[in-house]
Amino acid sequence: MAVNGVGDNPYAFLNGQTSNTGNETKDTGQLALEDFMSLMTTQLKNQDPLKPMESGDFLGQIASFGTVSGIADLQDSFSSFAKAMQSDQALQGSSLVGRSVLVPSSIGYMTPESGLTGQINVAEPVTDLKVKIYNEAGVAVKTLDMGSASGYTNFTWDGFDDNGNAMPEGVYQFKATGTVNGENNAFATATISKVSSVLVGSGSQGLTVNLAGIGSVPFSEVQEII
Repeated sequence: MAVNGVGDNPYAFLNGQTSNTGNETKDTGQLALEDFMSLMTTQLKNQDPLKPMESGDFLGQIASFGTVSGIADLQDSFSSFAKAMQSDQALQGSSLVGRSVLVPSSIGYMTPESGLTGQINVAEPVTDLKVKIYNEAGVAVKTLDMGSASGYTNFTWDGFDDNGNAMPEGVYQFKATGTVNGENNAFATATISKVSSVLVGSGSQGLTVNLAGIGSVPFSEVQEII
């Protein structure tokens, strides 16, 4: 006999045997395995006796359902993995702010305190490597005579022009040239710049770093973190 509204088994709630009132299971709109088997059973009961379903067809339908269900589970797993990777990427990106990085570029930002630092990839040995610095108007303001060089060669411009005048802080372009086999060749260059902020992309877009004086650069292009 029930006492004070409590059923015959007062410990039913410990096993999840609660009343259905107000706790009805919502229809997710998805075909569960039980639903699929029920449909298959009904299909077998109502099939044409003269043309019964072959065992291969039956197993094929079960395999198809399992494949679709497996793909859905795999997509959920990849979605969770992508979110975790994005969070980890954001954490790593935040540690780059304020750090200096080396990126392929022919422009750099010069400050009176640190000047402008870059790197030249001298593919073949030269004896007359030169680096010319240009202002934003495209006028050459300084020529650095580097002499003999081979491989990756670093340079630093102190911010003074050829006449010894201090140039204003800002963005400058630089080009590196040298004589190889009697011909004047241009070489690939890179610059060191400070990371001002980072942007975490979505989907296939990865981390992007915003560099002072250069702009946005994909993190995949960063050659070195200094």
